[in-house]
Amino acid sequence: MFAVNDAESRGDVEAALEIVCKTARQLDDEQFWHPSRLERLEQIRLLGSLLPRWAHSRWIVAQAMQGTHPRNQLRMAKAIKVALDVHGGPDPDRDREDDRIRIMDRDWVYRQSFLYELGGLEAFLRHNASGALIAGADRIWEWARAPMRGVRLLEREPRHLLWEDPETGEQVRTINIGAGMLVEDGECAIGRIVPLESAAMFETAPLRVPDEVAYAVADEPDRWTEVLRDACAEDPDEIWVRRGLRDYGLLTDIPHTLINLAMDAGLHAFHNPDDEELAELFTHPADYPACLAAWLVRPQTITALRRGLPPEGRAALVGFAEFVHEPAASLIHDLVDHHEEAA
Repeated sequence: MFAVNDAESRGDVEAALEIVCKTARQLDDEQFWHPSRLERLEQIRLLGSLLPRWAHSRWIVAQAMQGTHPRNQLRMAKAIKVALDVHGGPDPDRDREDDRIRIMDRDWVYRQSFLYELGGLEAFLRHNASGALIAGADRIWEWARAPMRGVRLLEREPRHLLWEDPETGEQVRTINIGAGMLVEDGECAIGRIVPLESAAMFETAPLRVPDEVAYAVADEPDRWTEVLRDACAEDPDEIWVRRGLRDYGLLTDIPHTLINLAMDAGLHAFHNPDDEELAELFTHPADYPACLAAWLVRPQTITALRRGLPPEGRAALVGFAEFVHEPAASLIHDLVDHHEEAA
């Protein structure tokens, strides 16, 4: 594990995957590595130069979250305490160690506190990340200091989402890689909007919250955990702070289980445009390109499409290229060029 950490911190994805494969053989393919980590490494290897710089920034954030260095022990303990406090304290009916593992693996509050308020990301940049790894990232030092924000979703387009600060009315446009998938138009969310060379994005999927929470966080960003704690105390089921194993994706903000559902709904809409029941599966057509992009950049999809792509498939993909965000757009052109040259 430490050898893979070292390889990743150098930016050497090939060395990291070689160690992963060797370990898998030694363990008889027993699941040792986190599925999201395996997917992330495979995406970086398969996409190579097609990856946008923000994906390298997200890779750094994911590495910082692993937090295995001894200097992170106190930081991890504090972040767990923050997450438990937001939930109203430890669950008396759950094993403490099990609860700790669940929090570290799935809790949005833990992740935010560990990386930002408690300095996990900045510590990784200063002490672990190589110069080469940082050089490939997109304004990552500014990410480490990004404040929590409360925002309202105003409008969605295939490539961009428009948000508004509910306190000031300031508007900000983020790239659309699915951050609005679980937020309806007019609803509010909290999250960290980070700068890119020519745009902005959420560093990970934002958290949908009631309006009053977003207003309070927009007014006093440093008090976001207290605001969440009070909101969760009033209605524990209102705010979804626990997420699944693969919901902090490198290239998408769409929860893994929703990608296939949205893809199926989108294909159904293409073949049955007048189906009135479709709205139950797929509410916003502008979200479909983000779902297609998330599906395209899965390692298994990339591998399958590089092996074979019929002419009608190439034509369909080219039609989507102008709607999907990077790296899916560049991947489409790369696939089409590859098969045309082969033909």
